[in-house]
Amino acid sequence: MNNVMTLWQTRKQEYWSTAVKYLRLIGNSGFLFAIYILFLFGSYYYGRFLEWLPENFPAVLFFTLVFAWMTARGRVRTFVKQADLVFLLPMEERMKPYFRSSLRYSWLMETGWITLLFLVLAPLYSDRIGQAAGPLLLVLLLLSLLKGWNLAASFEEQRIGDETTFRMHKWLRFFVNAGILFLLFSGLLLGAAISALGAACIYYLYFKKINGTLQWQRLIEIENNTVRLFYRIANNFTDVPHLKESIRERKWLSFIYRFVSYSRRNVYKYLFARAFLRSGDYFGVYMRLTFLGVIFILAVDLSWGRWLMGALFSYMTVLQMETLRYHFRTSQMPELYPLPEKTEEKGLIYWLKILGIVQVAIFTFASGNVLDGITVLAASAAVYVYVIYYRIPKRNSTG
Repeated sequence: MNNVMTLWQTRKQEYWSTAVKYLRLIGNSGFLFAIYILFLFGSYYYGRFLEWLPENFPAVLFFTLVFAWMTARGRVRTFVKQADLVFLLPMEERMKPYFRSSLRYSWLMETGWITLLFLVLAPLYSDRIGQAAGPLLLVLLLLSLLKGWNLAASFEEQRIGDETTFRMHKWLRFFVNAGILFLLFSGLLLGAAISALGAACIYYLYFKKINGTLQWQRLIEIENNTVRLFYRIANNFTDVPHLKESIRERKWLSFIYRFVSYSRRNVYKYLFARAFLRSGDYFGVYMRLTFLGVIFILAVDLSWGRWLMGALFSYMTVLQMETLRYHFRTSQMPELYPLPEKTEEKGLIYWLKILGIVQVAIFTFASGNVLDGITVLAASAAVYVYVIYYRIPKRNSTG
């Protein structure tokens, strides 16, 4: 048992020693400051949103569906690796303490995410549901216990080999969650408590009785997907050698490649175009930040707030698009190209200019009137000018 628990502690520490390094880089990037400013604006407009929200808004149904999904989602982090199929699979029976520790760890982490979401929605909860479902701390406790039930049940589901049956169990848990939470948020606390006891019985009488060995390959896929998600987020701020990129062809955007003429000096312009459109999540990040920027600009009714939103979202976008420069650093092929060092920088700047022009134009159009459009254009463009003509050249000269 001691060896099994030592293995679990070692793997957890290895993951977090790497994760903390990337979290520090994210914290020092200035991105969190922009999030903080958005949080201040969001707090102000949250109250106005609640005033605007119709009285017949189905708050109970909304909270039921959101937290039914939050409690049903997520899997147990086991920190298993591909080699475990050979070395640990034969000793599965002796791995019970290892998996219990994984379950407790996942429960604490998932409870943190549920708590964060519930605190964000707390004003809406207090305004539309109030004390009917009980104090906030009591509701949070019940949500945490329900999350623990889901994690324990989902781990037992790993013994199910048939994928269709496995997916059906996910929906089963979702509907069980929805039933309990609907009673809870409707103020029927006794009914919610009885239903929760029923869910506990379902676990011991059904889920614990599922026969078969654990599907280790599925556990490995869950672990890889979880780690890949974190590295993909960190890759928006710095180079992540651990990240295994996924490719999305996006044929409908392939016409963009034609804007790059065939020439040796345009090699990196072409490579960065393909990286932006097909590799990682650059395209998705750019589209999401542009969309959110438009939403905030439309929502803010202060002139200075609009240009501030334009500048903030431009800054967050260019900060993450700048990481394109690291995309090919782990590949040996570009190093073999007989090209000057400045070619890579020029290729990056070329696409930052184009992406900046498109985004600034969208933000300007969303401003609504000429005066606000001019200020938003000036503020957003100033961010791109600063990064393209000062930040990048200075970093390259010192790096």
